[in-house]
Amino acid sequence: MTREELAREAARRTGLTVREVQSLTVVLLDIITEALSFGESVFLRGFGCFSTKKGKQRRARDPARGGVMEIPSRVKPVFKPYEALKEAVHLGLSERVRVEFLCLGCSEASSVSVVGDWNGWNPETNPMQKLPDGSWVAEISLHAGRTINYSYSVDGALRPDSLHPPKAPGGASVRRI
Repeated sequence: MTREELAREAARRTGLTVREVQSLTVVLLDIITEALSFGESVFLRGFGCFSTKKGKQRRARDPARGGVMEIPSRVKPVFKPYEALKEAVHLGLSERVRVEFLCLGCSEASSVSVVGDWNGWNPETNPMQKLPDGSWVAEISLHAGRTINYSYSVDGALRPDSLHPPKAPGGASVRRI
């Protein structure tokens, strides 16, 4: 995404004109540049931190004279993303996998659903299907490479997965997918 595309998207989302967004972008980048040039850090909560880091002095081959030359250390800008940004990028780009959930010992229940940190613990979003043997099953597409905390909502009461005993605080089951 270019600066122009960024300005157009921000204008679309905010109702500002593209020119206003471009002006604001220039001002914000100037402020960040000035802060870094004075040795300050810029913290953007939930996004990341712009700061500076001093590099090391090093030696390199001098191609003009055939000897060795000293390259002085430089101060360079660095960006450290915060966890929310890392997670957003991971969720946006990671592969999705189908995860099967099987709830046993709830044959008398009238409704069972899978609830967890991926769906805000909402029992409405992932209902399970009752099988003839009285067990309940659901297959859900989730992002690969993460650990999930989950439970079963059995007639409105949370119950951990008997196949994956609880390890998380609050009695939730934990699985790496």
